[in-house]
Amino acid sequence: MNLRSLLAVATAGALAVAVAGCTEAPSALVVSGTVVDRLQAVVVPDLGVPAVNLDAGFSSLTGRTDPVTGRTSPNLSTVGATYGFGSFVRLAELKVAVGDTVRVGQQLVTVDTSTHEAQLAAAKADAAVATAQVGLLADAIDTTYDKQADVEDAKAEVSEAIDKLRDGRAKLRKAKATIKKNLPLARKGLAQVEAAIAGLPPGVPVPAELLAKQRELTAAIKGMEAGLKKINANLPTLAKGLNKAKAGLRKLNDALADLADARGSLRDLKELAALQAEAMKVPIDVVRAQLALAELSSPADGVVVSTVSPGASLAPGATAVSIRESGASRVTAWLAPSQLAKVCQGDPATLTGDWMPAGAGLEARLTRIGTRADYPPTSVATEEIHLTRAVEVEFTATEQLPAGMPVELNIQGCHPAAGTTDTDR
Repeated sequence: MNLRSLLAVATAGALAVAVAGCTEAPSALVVSGTVVDRLQAVVVPDLGVPAVNLDAGFSSLTGRTDPVTGRTSPNLSTVGATYGFGSFVRLAELKVAVGDTVRVGQQLVTVDTSTHEAQLAAAKADAAVATAQVGLLADAIDTTYDKQADVEDAKAEVSEAIDKLRDGRAKLRKAKATIKKNLPLARKGLAQVEAAIAGLPPGVPVPAELLAKQRELTAAIKGMEAGLKKINANLPTLAKGLNKAKAGLRKLNDALADLADARGSLRDLKELAALQAEAMKVPIDVVRAQLALAELSSPADGVVVSTVSPGASLAPGATAVSIRESGASRVTAWLAPSQLAKVCQGDPATLTGDWMPAGAGLEARLTRIGTRADYPPTSVATEEIHLTRAVEVEFTATEQLPAGMPVELNIQGCHPAAGTTDTDR
Protein backbone atom coordinates (compact mmCIF):
# COMPACT_ATOMS: atom_id res chain seq x y z
CA MET A 1 0.00 0.00 0.00
CA ASN A 2 1.47 3.32 -1.04
CA LEU A 3 1.53 6.61 0.91
CA ARG A 4 -1.54 8.01 -0.87
CA SER A 5 -3.61 4.95 0.09
CA LEU A 6 -2.51 5.23 3.73
CA LEU A 7 -3.55 8.90 3.85
CA ALA A 8 -6.99 8.07 2.42
CA VAL A 9 -7.55 5.34 5.02
CA ALA A 10 -6.46 7.68 7.86
CA THR A 11 -8.76 10.45 6.63
CA ALA A 12 -11.74 8.10 6.40
CA GLY A 13 -11.08 6.86 9.94
CA ALA A 14 -10.93 10.40 11.29
CA LEU A 15 -14.21 11.33 9.62
CA ALA A 16 -15.88 8.24 11.07
CA VAL A 17 -14.72 9.17 14.57
CA ALA A 18 -15.99 12.75 14.10
CA VAL A 19 -19.38 11.56 12.91
CA ALA A 20 -19.62 9.16 15.81
CA GLY A 21 -18.79 12.01 18.23
CA CYS A 22 -21.50 14.29 16.79
CA THR A 23 -24.17 11.61 17.08
CA GLU A 24 -23.25 10.61 20.64
CA ALA A 25 -26.12 11.30 23.12
CA PRO A 26 -25.59 14.07 25.66
CA SER A 27 -24.11 12.76 28.89
CA ALA A 28 -25.39 13.44 32.43
CA LEU A 29 -23.25 14.98 35.15
CA VAL A 30 -23.75 14.34 38.87
CA VAL A 31 -22.35 17.07 41.13
CA SER A 32 -22.95 18.33 44.65
CA GLY A 33 -24.63 21.68 45.28
CA THR A 34 -25.89 23.91 48.09
CA VAL A 35 -29.20 25.73 48.39
CA VAL A 36 -28.51 29.48 48.54
CA ASP A 37 -29.83 31.35 51.57
CA ARG A 38 -31.65 34.35 50.05
CA LEU A 39 -31.68 36.82 52.93
CA GLN A 40 -32.79 40.45 52.64
CA ALA A 41 -31.47 42.78 55.34
CA VAL A 42 -33.56 45.75 56.45
CA VAL A 43 -30.94 48.20 57.71
CA VAL A 44 -31.13 51.25 59.93
CA PRO A 45 -31.13 54.48 57.87
CA ASP A 46 -28.66 57.31 58.31
CA LEU A 47 -30.94 60.12 59.50
CA GLY A 48 -28.11 62.57 60.18
CA VAL A 49 -27.44 64.69 63.24
CA PRO A 50 -29.62 67.80 63.72
CA ALA A 51 -27.43 70.91 63.98
CA VAL A 52 -27.84 73.14 67.04
CA ASN A 53 -27.93 76.92 66.51
CA LEU A 54 -25.61 78.39 69.13
CA ASP A 55 -27.02 81.89 68.53
CA ALA A 56 -30.25 80.60 70.13
CA GLY A 57 -32.41 82.99 68.15
CA PHE A 58 -30.63 86.20 69.17
CA SER A 59 -30.58 88.91 66.52
CA SER A 60 -26.79 89.33 66.62
CA LEU A 61 -25.27 86.53 64.57
CA THR A 62 -21.85 85.23 65.62
CA GLY A 63 -21.16 82.78 62.80
CA ARG A 64 -18.73 83.05 59.90
CA THR A 65 -18.92 86.18 57.75
CA ASP A 66 -18.70 85.70 54.00
CA PRO A 67 -15.91 87.99 52.67
CA VAL A 68 -17.74 88.44 49.35
CA THR A 69 -21.34 89.05 50.38
CA GLY A 70 -20.61 90.33 53.87
CA ARG A 71 -23.43 88.19 55.27
CA THR A 72 -23.02 86.41 58.59
CA SER A 73 -24.27 82.85 58.82
CA PRO A 74 -25.75 81.27 61.98
CA ASN A 75 -23.26 79.75 64.37
CA LEU A 76 -24.08 76.03 64.20
CA SER A 77 -22.57 73.54 66.63
CA THR A 78 -20.37 70.80 65.12
CA VAL A 79 -19.97 68.82 68.35
CA GLY A 80 -22.70 66.34 67.47
CA ALA A 81 -21.23 65.55 64.07
CA THR A 82 -17.65 65.43 65.41
CA TYR A 83 -18.28 63.02 68.29
CA GLY A 84 -21.22 61.13 66.79
CA PHE A 85 -23.82 62.39 69.26
CA GLY A 86 -27.22 61.57 67.86
CA SER A 87 -25.82 59.40 65.06
CA PHE A 88 -27.25 56.24 66.66
CA VAL A 89 -30.89 55.56 65.86
CA ARG A 90 -33.36 54.24 68.44
CA LEU A 91 -35.99 51.77 67.27
CA ALA A 92 -39.32 52.99 68.58
CA GLU A 93 -41.57 50.07 67.60
CA LEU A 94 -41.01 46.58 66.17
CA LYS A 95 -44.12 45.42 64.29
CA VAL A 96 -43.04 41.85 63.35
CA ALA A 97 -41.57 38.83 65.10
CA VAL A 98 -39.37 35.94 64.01
CA GLY A 99 -41.37 33.52 61.89
CA ASP A 100 -43.88 36.08 60.64
CA THR A 101 -44.69 36.04 56.94
CA VAL A 102 -44.39 39.51 55.43
CA ARG A 103 -45.29 41.05 52.10
CA VAL A 104 -43.24 43.51 50.08
CA GLY A 105 -43.82 47.08 51.33
CA GLN A 106 -45.16 45.93 54.71
CA GLN A 107 -44.06 48.17 57.56
CA LEU A 108 -41.65 46.40 59.90
CA VAL A 109 -40.02 48.94 62.21
CA THR A 110 -40.52 52.58 63.17
CA VAL A 111 -37.61 54.74 64.25
CA ASP A 112 -37.67 57.40 66.96
CA THR A 113 -37.87 60.71 65.06
CA SER A 114 -38.60 63.15 67.90
CA THR A 115 -35.47 65.21 67.22
CA HIS A 116 -36.17 65.34 63.49
CA GLU A 117 -39.79 66.31 64.08
CA ALA A 118 -38.51 69.19 66.22
CA GLN A 119 -36.08 70.06 63.42
CA LEU A 120 -38.98 69.97 60.95
CA ALA A 121 -41.00 72.34 63.13
CA ALA A 122 -38.04 74.71 63.33
CA ALA A 123 -37.52 74.54 59.56
CA LYS A 124 -41.22 75.26 58.97
CA ALA A 125 -41.03 78.24 61.35
CA ASP A 126 -37.98 79.60 59.52
CA ALA A 127 -39.75 79.13 56.19
CA ALA A 128 -42.84 80.92 57.52
CA VAL A 129 -40.71 83.85 58.69
CA ALA A 130 -38.96 84.02 55.30
CA THR A 131 -42.32 83.92 53.50
CA ALA A 132 -43.70 86.62 55.78
CA GLN A 133 -40.71 88.81 54.94
CA VAL A 134 -41.73 88.70 51.29
CA GLY A 135 -45.22 89.91 52.20
CA LEU A 136 -43.89 92.64 54.48
CA LEU A 137 -41.56 93.91 51.77
CA ALA A 138 -44.44 93.88 49.28
CA ASP A 139 -46.50 95.98 51.73
CA ALA A 140 -43.55 98.34 52.14
CA ILE A 141 -43.35 98.74 48.35
CA ASP A 142 -47.07 99.56 48.26
CA THR A 143 -46.49 102.10 51.04
CA THR A 144 -43.90 103.88 48.89
CA TYR A 145 -46.57 104.36 46.23
CA ASP A 146 -48.95 105.80 48.85
CA LYS A 147 -46.20 108.13 50.06
CA GLN A 148 -45.44 109.10 46.49
CA ALA A 149 -49.10 110.03 45.96
CA ASP A 150 -49.01 112.16 49.12
CA VAL A 151 -45.83 113.87 47.98
CA GLU A 152 -47.32 114.47 44.53
CA ASP A 153 -50.38 116.09 46.16
CA ALA A 154 -48.15 118.25 48.35
CA LYS A 155 -46.06 119.15 45.33
CA ALA A 156 -49.19 120.23 43.46
CA GLU A 157 -50.26 122.40 46.40
CA VAL A 158 -46.83 124.01 46.69
CA SER A 159 -46.70 124.58 42.92
CA GLU A 160 -50.13 126.24 43.13
CA ALA A 161 -48.96 128.41 46.05
CA ILE A 162 -45.86 129.44 44.07
CA ASP A 163 -48.05 130.44 41.15
CA LYS A 164 -50.25 132.54 43.48
CA LEU A 165 -47.24 134.18 45.10
CA ARG A 166 -45.77 135.03 41.72
CA ASP A 167 -49.11 136.40 40.54
CA GLY A 168 -49.50 138.49 43.70
CA ARG A 169 -45.97 139.82 43.41
CA ALA A 170 -46.58 140.75 39.78
CA LYS A 171 -49.79 142.58 40.74
CA LEU A 172 -48.05 144.46 43.55
CA ARG A 173 -45.22 145.47 41.28
CA LYS A 174 -47.72 146.67 38.69
CA ALA A 175 -49.67 148.60 41.38
CA LYS A 176 -46.45 150.11 42.64
CA ALA A 177 -45.52 151.28 39.16
CA THR A 178 -48.98 152.78 38.72
CA ILE A 179 -48.78 154.59 42.06
CA LYS A 180 -45.33 155.90 41.27
CA LYS A 181 -46.67 157.20 37.97
CA ASN A 182 -49.85 158.81 39.35
CA LEU A 183 -48.55 160.15 42.67
CA PRO A 184 -46.52 163.00 41.12
CA LEU A 185 -49.51 163.98 38.99
CA ALA A 186 -51.78 164.04 42.03
CA ARG A 187 -49.28 166.13 43.97
CA LYS A 188 -48.94 168.51 41.03
CA GLY A 189 -52.71 168.86 40.76
CA LEU A 190 -53.02 169.50 44.48
CA ALA A 191 -50.35 172.17 44.25
CA GLN A 192 -52.26 173.85 41.44
CA VAL A 193 -55.53 173.74 43.42
CA GLU A 194 -53.81 175.17 46.48
CA ALA A 195 -52.20 177.88 44.36
CA ALA A 196 -55.59 178.77 42.91
CA ILE A 197 -57.08 179.03 46.39
CA ALA A 198 -54.17 181.15 47.56
CA GLY A 199 -54.56 183.47 44.53
CA LEU A 200 -58.16 184.45 45.40
CA PRO A 201 -58.59 188.06 46.55
CA PRO A 202 -59.07 188.55 50.27
CA GLY A 203 -62.64 188.27 51.35
CA VAL A 204 -63.62 186.26 48.26
CA PRO A 205 -65.03 182.90 49.35
CA VAL A 206 -63.23 179.76 48.00
CA PRO A 207 -65.39 178.01 45.42
CA ALA A 208 -66.84 174.73 46.57
CA GLU A 209 -65.44 172.96 43.51
CA LEU A 210 -61.86 173.91 44.49
CA LEU A 211 -62.37 172.77 48.06
CA ALA A 212 -63.83 169.45 46.91
CA LYS A 213 -60.96 168.99 44.46
CA GLN A 214 -58.48 169.82 47.21
CA ARG A 215 -60.01 167.22 49.51
CA GLU A 216 -60.15 164.62 46.72
CA LEU A 217 -56.53 165.11 45.72
CA THR A 218 -55.36 165.17 49.32
CA ALA A 219 -57.16 161.87 50.06
CA ALA A 220 -55.86 160.33 46.85
CA ILE A 221 -52.29 161.31 47.63
CA LYS A 222 -52.63 160.02 51.16
CA GLY A 223 -54.09 156.72 49.91
CA MET A 224 -51.39 156.27 47.26
CA GLU A 225 -48.65 156.97 49.81
CA ALA A 226 -50.17 154.44 52.22
CA GLY A 227 -50.57 151.89 49.43
CA LEU A 228 -47.01 152.40 48.28
CA LYS A 229 -45.78 151.92 51.83
CA LYS A 230 -47.81 148.73 52.18
CA ILE A 231 -46.60 147.41 48.83
CA ASN A 232 -42.99 148.08 49.79
CA ALA A 233 -43.57 146.22 53.03
CA ASN A 234 -45.29 143.21 51.39
CA LEU A 235 -42.94 142.67 48.48
CA PRO A 236 -40.08 141.31 50.69
CA THR A 237 -42.57 139.08 52.48
CA LEU A 238 -43.79 137.71 49.17
CA ALA A 239 -40.24 137.17 48.02
CA LYS A 240 -39.40 135.34 51.23
CA GLY A 241 -42.50 133.17 50.94
CA LEU A 242 -41.73 132.46 47.31
CA ASN A 243 -38.20 131.35 48.16
CA LYS A 244 -39.52 129.17 50.94
CA ALA A 245 -42.06 127.58 48.62
CA LYS A 246 -39.37 126.91 46.03
CA ALA A 247 -37.19 125.30 48.68
CA GLY A 248 -40.13 123.13 49.75
CA LEU A 249 -40.71 122.14 46.13
CA ARG A 250 -37.08 121.07 45.82
CA LYS A 251 -37.43 119.01 49.00
CA LEU A 252 -40.53 117.36 47.63
CA ASN A 253 -38.70 116.52 44.40
CA ASP A 254 -35.85 115.07 46.48
CA ALA A 255 -38.42 113.09 48.46
CA LEU A 256 -39.82 111.64 45.25
CA ALA A 257 -36.32 110.60 44.17
CA ASP A 258 -35.68 109.07 47.61
CA LEU A 259 -38.95 107.16 47.40
CA ALA A 260 -37.98 105.83 43.98
CA ASP A 261 -34.59 104.71 45.32
CA ALA A 262 -36.22 103.15 48.38
CA ARG A 263 -38.71 101.33 46.20
CA GLY A 264 -35.88 99.93 44.05
CA SER A 265 -34.02 98.77 47.17
CA LEU A 266 -37.20 97.19 48.57
CA ARG A 267 -37.75 95.36 45.28
CA ASP A 268 -34.22 93.97 45.42
CA LEU A 269 -34.76 92.92 49.03
CA LYS A 270 -38.06 91.33 48.08
CA GLU A 271 -36.38 89.27 45.36
CA LEU A 272 -33.70 88.16 47.83
CA ALA A 273 -36.37 87.36 50.42
CA ALA A 274 -38.30 85.35 47.83
CA LEU A 275 -35.14 83.38 47.00
CA GLN A 276 -34.48 82.85 50.69
CA ALA A 277 -38.07 81.73 51.25
CA GLU A 278 -37.67 79.25 48.39
CA ALA A 279 -34.35 78.06 49.81
CA MET A 280 -35.94 77.57 53.23
CA LYS A 281 -38.09 74.83 51.69
CA VAL A 282 -34.97 72.72 51.18
CA PRO A 283 -34.41 71.94 54.92
CA ILE A 284 -38.09 71.00 55.15
CA ASP A 285 -37.77 68.62 52.20
CA VAL A 286 -34.57 67.16 53.66
CA VAL A 287 -36.15 66.48 57.05
CA ARG A 288 -39.27 65.06 55.42
CA ALA A 289 -37.08 62.74 53.36
CA GLN A 290 -35.32 61.64 56.56
CA LEU A 291 -38.67 61.06 58.25
CA ALA A 292 -39.75 58.96 55.27
CA LEU A 293 -36.61 56.84 55.77
CA ALA A 294 -37.64 56.26 59.37
CA GLU A 295 -40.42 53.89 58.25
CA LEU A 296 -38.61 50.60 57.55
CA SER A 297 -40.60 48.30 55.25
CA SER A 298 -40.06 44.86 53.77
CA PRO A 299 -38.16 44.84 50.44
CA ALA A 300 -39.61 41.48 49.41
CA ASP A 301 -42.10 38.76 50.25
CA GLY A 302 -40.72 36.29 52.75
CA VAL A 303 -40.38 35.12 56.36
CA VAL A 304 -38.74 37.05 59.20
CA VAL A 305 -35.71 35.10 60.46
CA SER A 306 -34.18 37.64 62.88
CA THR A 307 -35.00 40.93 64.56
CA VAL A 308 -33.46 43.28 67.08
CA SER A 309 -35.09 44.20 70.37
CA PRO A 310 -37.54 47.14 70.46
CA GLY A 311 -35.93 50.27 71.88
CA ALA A 312 -32.44 49.24 70.79
CA SER A 313 -30.06 51.94 69.58
CA LEU A 314 -28.24 50.98 66.41
CA ALA A 315 -25.69 52.64 64.18
CA PRO A 316 -26.71 53.55 60.63
CA GLY A 317 -26.33 50.54 58.35
CA ALA A 318 -26.92 47.99 61.11
CA THR A 319 -29.42 45.21 60.37
CA ALA A 320 -32.75 45.63 62.14
CA VAL A 321 -34.69 42.78 60.48
CA SER A 322 -33.59 39.86 58.27
CA ILE A 323 -36.06 38.33 55.83
CA ARG A 324 -35.71 35.09 53.90
CA GLU A 325 -37.27 35.64 50.49
CA SER A 326 -40.12 33.49 49.29
CA GLY A 327 -40.02 31.92 45.85
CA ALA A 328 -38.00 29.45 43.86
CA SER A 329 -34.64 28.62 45.44
CA ARG A 330 -31.27 28.99 43.82
CA VAL A 331 -28.62 26.25 44.07
CA THR A 332 -24.90 26.77 43.47
CA ALA A 333 -22.37 24.16 42.40
CA TRP A 334 -18.77 24.07 41.19
CA LEU A 335 -17.80 22.46 37.87
CA ALA A 336 -14.32 21.51 36.73
CA PRO A 337 -13.31 22.72 33.25
CA SER A 338 -13.86 19.22 31.84
CA GLN A 339 -17.39 19.18 33.30
CA LEU A 340 -18.08 22.73 32.21
CA ALA A 341 -17.39 21.78 28.59
CA LYS A 342 -20.42 19.46 28.66
CA VAL A 343 -23.10 21.95 29.84
CA CYS A 344 -24.84 25.00 28.43
CA GLN A 345 -26.93 27.66 30.05
CA GLY A 346 -30.56 26.53 30.23
CA ASP A 347 -29.71 22.81 30.67
CA PRO A 348 -32.25 20.92 32.82
CA ALA A 349 -31.24 19.18 36.03
CA THR A 350 -32.80 17.09 38.78
CA LEU A 351 -32.26 17.95 42.45
CA THR A 352 -32.21 15.21 45.10
CA GLY A 353 -31.15 15.16 48.71
CA ASP A 354 -30.78 12.66 51.51
CA TRP A 355 -33.13 14.85 53.55
CA MET A 356 -35.87 14.47 50.92
CA PRO A 357 -38.42 11.64 50.94
CA ALA A 358 -37.24 8.48 49.19
CA GLY A 359 -37.62 8.74 45.43
CA ALA A 360 -38.43 12.46 45.58
CA GLY A 361 -36.75 14.89 43.27
CA LEU A 362 -37.15 18.45 42.04
CA GLU A 363 -36.64 19.94 38.61
CA ALA A 364 -34.20 22.82 38.09
CA ARG A 365 -32.51 24.65 35.23
CA LEU A 366 -29.00 26.04 34.78
CA THR A 367 -29.45 29.83 34.87
CA ARG A 368 -25.95 31.21 35.40
CA ILE A 369 -22.41 30.15 34.52
CA GLY A 370 -19.54 31.94 36.19
CA THR A 371 -17.07 33.97 34.18
CA ARG A 372 -13.87 32.84 35.89
CA ALA A 373 -12.31 29.76 37.43
CA ASP A 374 -11.47 29.90 41.12
CA TYR A 375 -10.75 27.65 44.09
CA PRO A 376 -14.03 26.37 45.59
CA PRO A 377 -14.45 27.40 49.25
CA THR A 378 -13.72 24.59 51.71
CA SER A 379 -17.20 25.03 53.18
CA VAL A 380 -18.80 24.01 49.86
CA ALA A 381 -19.75 20.36 49.35
CA THR A 382 -18.10 19.28 46.11
CA GLU A 383 -16.32 16.23 44.78
CA GLU A 384 -13.66 18.47 43.27
CA ILE A 385 -10.45 18.94 45.23
CA HIS A 386 -10.53 22.41 46.76
CA LEU A 387 -7.04 23.10 45.48
CA THR A 388 -8.28 22.59 41.89
CA ARG A 389 -9.79 25.52 40.11
CA ALA A 390 -13.45 25.29 39.15
CA VAL A 391 -16.24 27.56 37.89
CA GLU A 392 -19.31 28.38 39.99
CA VAL A 393 -22.68 27.73 38.33
CA GLU A 394 -26.18 28.44 39.57
CA PHE A 395 -29.44 26.57 39.08
CA THR A 396 -32.97 27.82 39.69
CA ALA A 397 -35.39 25.31 41.16
CA THR A 398 -39.11 25.21 40.59
CA GLU A 399 -39.91 25.38 44.32
CA GLN A 400 -38.50 26.79 47.53
CA LEU A 401 -36.01 24.60 49.41
CA PRO A 402 -34.52 24.86 52.91
CA ALA A 403 -31.66 27.34 52.82
CA GLY A 404 -28.15 25.94 53.14
CA MET A 405 -29.14 22.29 52.59
CA PRO A 406 -26.87 20.08 50.42
CA VAL A 407 -28.32 18.58 47.26
CA GLU A 408 -27.19 16.36 44.44
CA LEU A 409 -27.55 17.69 40.91
CA ASN A 410 -28.10 15.35 37.98
CA ILE A 411 -27.39 17.62 35.01
CA GLN A 412 -28.45 16.74 31.48
CA GLY A 413 -25.54 18.28 29.58
CA CYS A 414 -26.16 19.84 26.19
CA HIS A 415 -23.35 17.79 24.51
CA PRO A 416 -20.29 15.86 25.60
CA ALA A 417 -17.67 18.42 24.65
CA ALA A 418 -19.34 21.80 24.24
CA GLY A 419 -18.86 25.12 25.88
CA THR A 420 -16.05 26.48 23.75
CA THR A 421 -18.05 29.39 22.29
CA ASP A 422 -19.94 32.33 23.75
CA THR A 423 -23.12 31.06 22.12
CA ASP A 424 -22.92 27.77 24.00
CA ARG A 425 -22.15 29.47 27.21
